[in-house]
This record gives sequence, C-alpha cells and structure tokens, in this order.
Amino acid sequence: MTPAAEPVASAADDAIGDLDADLLFHVLAAERLAAVGDFEAAMEHFLEAARLGDDPDLARQVVSLALSLEDWSALVDGAVRWQELAPAERAPARFLALGLLNLDEIESAADVLAEQIELAGGERAAWRDAVMLLAAAASERNAEQAMSVLMHRVGLDSDSGEALRHQSLLEWQLGREEAAMSLAVAAAEAADDVEAWLWAAQLAGAADDLERALANYRRARALDPEDQALALSEAETLRQLDQLDEAIAVLAELPPGSELLYLLGSYQFQAGELEDAEVTWRRLAALDAVDDPMHHAFLTGFLAELLDMNDEALDWYRRIDSGAQLDRARLRRAALESHRGELEQARELLQAVRLAGNRELVEQAWLIEGDILREAGRASEAIALLSGALRQNPDSIALLYTRAICAIAIDDLELAEQDFRRILQIDDDNAMALNALGYTLTDRTDRHEEAYRLIRRALELEPDSPAIQDSMGWVYFRLGQPEKALPYLEQALQGEDNPEIAAHLGEVLWYLGREDEAREVLLGVFERFPDDDYLRDTMGRLGLIE
Repeated sequence: MTPAAEPVASAADDAIGDLDADLLFHVLAAERLAAVGDFEAAMEHFLEAARLGDDPDLARQVVSLALSLEDWSALVDGAVRWQELAPAERAPARFLALGLLNLDEIESAADVLAEQIELAGGERAAWRDAVMLLAAAASERNAEQAMSVLMHRVGLDSDSGEALRHQSLLEWQLGREEAAMSLAVAAAEAADDVEAWLWAAQLAGAADDLERALANYRRARALDPEDQALALSEAETLRQLDQLDEAIAVLAELPPGSELLYLLGSYQFQAGELEDAEVTWRRLAALDAVDDPMHHAFLTGFLAELLDMNDEALDWYRRIDSGAQLDRARLRRAALESHRGELEQARELLQAVRLAGNRELVEQAWLIEGDILREAGRASEAIALLSGALRQNPDSIALLYTRAICAIAIDDLELAEQDFRRILQIDDDNAMALNALGYTLTDRTDRHEEAYRLIRRALELEPDSPAIQDSMGWVYFRLGQPEKALPYLEQALQGEDNPEIAAHLGEVLWYLGREDEAREVLLGVFERFPDDDYLRDTMGRLGLIE
C-alpha cells in the first residue's frame, strides 16, 4: 500500500521552522522523495531527521513507512527513537516488539511486552494487546515462542487458567479454532470463574458450535445466576438452536424491561405463540419510567408491526421525534403508510431520511421507495428513482437488484438482465442474482438452457433455498422434464409456504395427470392467499376458479 502523503507534509511543516540546516535538509529530502514514490530513501532521511531533532512525529513517520515497506530493522530504529522522544506513549513499544519479532529476536520482543504488561499492572487489556501483537507477527512459530517466553518473564504458570486463556486467544487469532476452544475450556475449568466460561462460550459461538456455546453459557450462569447478560446470551443461543420454548422460558424468568420484553415477544412470535406475544406486547406498551423513551417506542412499534398490529405500530413510531431511532422509525412509518394508501406521505418520510444523510439508511430509503412505487403499479417511476440513486452509487447490489425487479414488472427484460449481469460482474457468486436472472429467462423467454445453467450454479451455492429449488423445478418443467421438476417443487413448498411455488407445483401435477393432488395443493394454498395474482392466474387457466 502506498503510504499517505499527508503525514509527510505535516512532519515537514513542523520541522521547517527549525534552524538546524542538517535537520531541514533531511526533512525536505524525505518530503521530495516521498512525493515521487521513493519511500525507502524517504524513510532513511526521516530516520536521520528524527535522530537530529526532537519531534516525535518524525519518528512516527519512520515507523509508518517501515511498516508499509516491511523493513523490520528500520521499524525497530524508528520505534526506539520514538520511545526516546515520547517516553509516556505506549505505541512505540508495540511497534518495537513487532519489529523485533519479525527479526527473530524473540527474547528481546518478549522483554518489551513483559515491561508493558507490568507497567499496566498485569491488566487483561494489556495482555490482550500483547497477544494481538504476537498474532500479527510474520511467523506463527515466532509468535508461539514469544508467548512462552513472555509468560515466563512475568512469572505466569503456563498451566494456570489465566495463561491458558491468553494462549487460547493467540490460537484464535492464528486461525486455529479447535485448539483455541479446547484451551478456553481448559482455562475455564482451571479458573472456574464467570469470565473464563463466558470466553469459552463466545469462542464456541463464533465457531458456530452452538451446542458447546450453550453448555459453556450454562456453566457461567451456574456461577452467577443473576447475570442478565448471560441469561440473554443463553436464550439467544437456544433460539439459534431452534429450541424456542427453552429460550422463552429463560427470558420469562428475567425482570421485565424494554429490551427483555421485546425479545420475549419476538421469540414468542417466532414460535407461533401469537396470543402470548400480544400479551407480552401489552406489557411492553404499559412500561413507564423507561431509561430511553425513544428506543422503547421503537421496540414497541416494531413488535406491534411483527404482530400485524399496524395501527398500534404507527402510533408508537410517531412518538419518536429525536434520537438515534428517528430515521429508522421514519423508514418503518413509510412502509406502513404506503400500505394504507398514503403513498405521498410515505415518500415525504423517505425524503426526510435521505436528507438526514445516514449512508446506510439513505440506501434503505431509496429501496423502500422503489418497492412501494412498484407495488402501487408505478414501476416506471421506481426505475427513474432508482436510476438516480445508482448514479450516486453505481455498484450498489441492492439498488441494481431492486431496479431489475421493477424492470421485470414493466416487461423491460433488457434492463433487468443488464442489472442482474452487472451484479454478477461485481459478485459472480451472488446466488440471489443468479437465481433471479435464471428464473426470469425461464418464465419470460425461451432461453431455457441458459436459465438452467444459471439456476444450477445458484443451487450449488445455496442448496437449501426454497426460492432456488422452485426455480430449478420450474426450469425443468419448461425444458419438458416435469418428472425431474416435481421433487424440487415439492421440496421448495415444504420449505416455504409460498403461493407462487404452490402454483408451479400444482401446474406440474396437473400436467402429469395427477389432477386430484393438484387441486388439493392449489385449493389449500388459495385459502391462505386468495388475493395472490400469480396463483389466481394459474388456477384460472386450469379451470379451478373463474
């Protein structure tokens, strides 16, 4: 990476006022050399200037250039001079240790780190910094050896819980997940304290070993049953394991508060316990004297929205007139107002979000407005809107995808294909775009072989996706292979109760002469989705409805 020029200019500006001619010569020479890209020579001049002068910024510049060039000897020289000029700063010692490590001077590096840990009173934060630095070494072997020497220097028993925990962190930073988790458990068993078991649980969770994470959270909670944060972590792990009943039971035992009741209600919603979730929402709405009224209002509104209590959700979102949740509430209000037919009011809210300037939320505002215009039958306006947004952010996958969907709505397949293919230029493994383009070619063109290749690739990337399974079934049907289509469509409908998937499955069954089964599938889904246009069109063609 090319070092930034700005620090060079800053260092030169500071030194120019110095009357020492040699110092001035070296600073100006360094500046000129850096400007033409000769960073090695520039670094040598900065190092000489740092030796002649008393400005620590010159030594910092040496360190910065040495890191960029991976010149470890120069890094050590620059860090030593930086330490001499700014003895109260801790950063020079870290760079010094890194340079020594990468020069294979293991014991010297360990001595530097040991001194820093002792100056910090042996605090865990100092140990964490030391371990992170060791993990940054060019050689893993050097990192391991330095760790062993470091523990010896500070008098830490390598079999103690604290030492095992530090070793666990190093193994994790080196990418050795299983070793890190084993050491974390050994550390927890040796120390048997909450923090050690929490660390073991967090590592297991980060490695997606949820069963082990759950066991470790429970060991931590056994030591401190009143710790609400531990209880919430246990509940979330249970939710990820699809053990929602147990997660709900854990939350139900905790003192009520805004976050707790929101989580409890959302878990009950996910478990299909809608009456219980509504009771929880009413408890949430009735809370008073909350610490953060705006955040409380947002959570109350969002849970109401989950429960299809849209009037109540709007009421709570409207109470938010300041704070971090204001623009998120405006986004949610816009979606709800559009569903009530208040399209222009929704657009005004979205414009207010864009004017506020939060980059993440600005994009969401464009996307929501595009969707509500398309749903209102104004897809051409949505395309114009999104095209303006794309001029500001031409590589936004979300904006490209949404514009493609709007283009399909007005049969502009050329634009849709252009946008899907642009996404694939940016990310050739984007399963969503592969599937959408494949399905569009299947459903709207006769390019079925090409569509099949796209969908097959998407399915390789996400084999459990009902949407992609549906596309594979539909392309097989369009290729004249209904028997191959059937298992994909059945699996897709099993994975997602979706009227379009049901329509595809019903049509294939009908084509295969299994009309009674087709009726059962289609009429059953029609009871739940009587207004779905795609389903109604399919059933109309088959003579099942008028």
